Amino acid sequence: MSRITVDLHGKVALITGGGSGIGRGFALQMARRGASVTVVDLNGTGAAAVAEEIKALGIQSLDYQVDVRDQQAIQAATSETISHFGHLDFIFANAGVLGLITASYNGIKAGAHVIPYRVTKAAAIMYMRCMALVLAPYDVTVNAICPGVTLTPMQVDYATRTATERGITTKEYLDERTSLIPMHHLTEIEDLTGLAEFLVSDSARLITGQAIAADGGVMIS
Repeated sequence: MSRITVDLHGKVALITGGGSGIGRGFALQMARRGASVTVVDLNGTGAAAVAEEIKALGIQSLDYQVDVRDQQAIQAATSETISHFGHLDFIFANAGVLGLITASYNGIKAGAHVIPYRVTKAAAIMYMRCMALVLAPYDVTVNAICPGVTLTPMQVDYATRTATERGITTKEYLDERTSLIPMHHLTEIEDLTGLAEFLVSDSARLITGQAIAADGGVMIS
């Protein structure tokens, strides 16, 4: 399968929640395309490990252990990134809410389970839309990526616990989840990083305020 590739040399990205899972995928993909990356995560060890992976690619990287609820700490990491690299082009809010936000189809599609999670993701999507309006006059775009069922460590843990409660194997549970997806595919991290790559490119300069699902049709089913 061919994918769109974007040259991001000379660009700088800051990624919260970048120490594992989808955030790590975003960080490494931006680095592979040439962008310098600041990795921010509550898990400082995870952030440092991803920063080392990026440096191994020959790309500059900073890492910070930050709780995204601490506004001053986030502002400090952002300011230090700008001071070090001279500018900041993209912010990926894989944890918290900043620029390119990781939301969920659960924030749009109603359901009878994980209700608190759905409500928080719905709030993140509305925040994204409001910030898109606020920043539009400055030619800054703000969008949300809504992943489908993606096998991150958190999702695998949820699947394992749910399968155990139901007396089935994790594979049986995941096969069941996959069968409910119209396209019968789980979302891979590469599906999300490819979308992110497009959204930060000049080709997407007028795309803002959008919640885009890479979910195989779950949201419309």
